[in-house]
Amino acid sequence: MSKKPTKNVLKELATELDVFDDMFPTLLELLEEKRIIAQKEFEGKMKMKIERTKDKKSYRDIQFGKKDV
Repeated sequence: MSKKPTKNVLKELATELDVFDDMFPTLLELLEEKRIIAQKEFEGKMKMKIERTKDKKSYRDIQFGKKDV
């Protein structure tokens, strides 16, 4: 039986997600400024990736025992 995460663990996770929320758009801006990729191109690639993987089980689902829906 798995334990419920402590508040500290949840707070640390939330803090890490906040950092990723800042990092992601910053990285996209840098790639655009350097003319490596345009936002529309990036969004298109992300949509394709999401579409390809939407029916696959993720590592998180396996790790935390999420049942198939």
